[in-house]
Amino acid sequence: MSAPLRALATGYVSVAVLLTVGFVLLRAALALMSRLGLPLSARQTLTAGRATLALALLLPPACMAVRGLVPTGPLFTFERSVVRLTTRLPEPAWSPRPVATAPKSTETPAPFPVGLAVGLLLGTAAGVHCARQLRQHLRLIRRLESLPRVRQVGRVAVVLNDAEDTAFSTWFPRRAPHPSAWVAVPSRLLEDTEGLRMTVLHELQHHRQRDTMVAYVRLALGALFFWNPVVHAFGRWLATCQELACDEALVSGGKARPHDYARCLLEAALRTTHAPPLPAGVTGMAHPTKRRIEMLFQLRPSRPHRTAGLVAAVALTLAPLALWAQTATRSRTVTLAEAQALAQSSQREGDVTVVVDEQVVEKLNKLVGTPKGRAFMKKAMENLATHREALTRTLSARKLPEGLLAVAMVESAVTNMPEASNLPSLAPGMRGAGVWMFIPSTARQYGLRVDAEVDERLDVARETEAAAALFSDLYARYKDWRLALAAYNLGEKKVDQVMSETGLRDASELARGGHINDYTSTVMAGLLILRNPHLLD
Repeated sequence: MSAPLRALATGYVSVAVLLTVGFVLLRAALALMSRLGLPLSARQTLTAGRATLALALLLPPACMAVRGLVPTGPLFTFERSVVRLTTRLPEPAWSPRPVATAPKSTETPAPFPVGLAVGLLLGTAAGVHCARQLRQHLRLIRRLESLPRVRQVGRVAVVLNDAEDTAFSTWFPRRAPHPSAWVAVPSRLLEDTEGLRMTVLHELQHHRQRDTMVAYVRLALGALFFWNPVVHAFGRWLATCQELACDEALVSGGKARPHDYARCLLEAALRTTHAPPLPAGVTGMAHPTKRRIEMLFQLRPSRPHRTAGLVAAVALTLAPLALWAQTATRSRTVTLAEAQALAQSSQREGDVTVVVDEQVVEKLNKLVGTPKGRAFMKKAMENLATHREALTRTLSARKLPEGLLAVAMVESAVTNMPEASNLPSLAPGMRGAGVWMFIPSTARQYGLRVDAEVDERLDVARETEAAAALFSDLYARYKDWRLALAAYNLGEKKVDQVMSETGLRDASELARGGHINDYTSTVMAGLLILRNPHLLD
């Protein structure tokens, strides 16, 4: 999965988690405050609900931005990508090292991208749902344009509607001078002047509170998270809070008397008992009338500090949860910037320089972000603890860098294995034996006895001496550790051949062009882990 798609998936799951937890937490906090005699007014409750919604939507991208500014350190987020690590079958004994042809790939075919398929399915379903709702809304707007207008104030049009028995309001962005906001009232209200006045005031209050704009956010969230019942419950609760806030604003502001307003609500509820549901993105009367009437006579004083405290408490809970959700979703993926920062911060003077490119990052993520890769490298680190002193002593005696220990980690997980062993190796090509995985011809070339009776490749000290001599020869030949590593796996003749044919001496360019395999990138990734073992924590 590419980095943009991975970031999109991470944000999607994070928002889903925060919406669910935020809504449950908010409702629990409001219930607790009511029990303690600290209730919020309807408008404060709506403010707290919208703030929770905004936190759930904004915290994930904010956490991603903060994470991008701090690429180093042990607090990484990663991804469990699908491993393509397989055990190589042993080649027949005594076969010479192939140098004229490229080694066979040890990787299995790429697995089916389940995550991408699920993402496409969710995106398609959400897109279809949004498209259907938008089409219905556009039809409604065209119908409202054709209805007789009672009045137009600015860009708000009040129209008479005989198709529904419910008053409703809606908004749609349009260029002036066309109206962008509508209030639709049943024509029967023309016989009730006071009822018409309060109905229009109520629907206009929806526009003042921006309820008709927030309706599109609820519509989009309902489509994107159609599988999450908590998100749908959150949307219904916000719609109810909007109605209560409008009622409270009109009564507390002196625009309507409680008894007259209660009568208007009751008559509207009786008219809409069997009415069809309103289109999505529209505010209307489909809300608990009894609760609204009771609220008219139990107005609660406004306490702004309570709302601020509640929102702050929710934010303090959701912020670490957003970081956790991204960690759980992205798992253990290291970005290119992070890998480069790690390489720079852990570079030792006189040691092998880690050159980080896309291939190295890909290999690193397979080693730290997959179960098999992590198990292999953890085993390598454990085995290295046993042999490290002896191996380092031999390398130091020849003035070779300690970073070459990563070769033993990649080749054998620092395991002294016979050639017929079925233990895994990350090195492509012909299988060898011992910690350094020498093939028979190379072992004999550097003075090791390999025959039917004795295999000195399994003598760790002797094979390490031979490996140190080989490294010295290769570096003296190429004056570049990455080319030397490529020759360690492919053989000098193969590396000389591709360099002659391409005129290139850059191992990254040679690998990107398919002229050499990815062995050098794997060793570079192993060296990053060797210098930064916290990647396996």
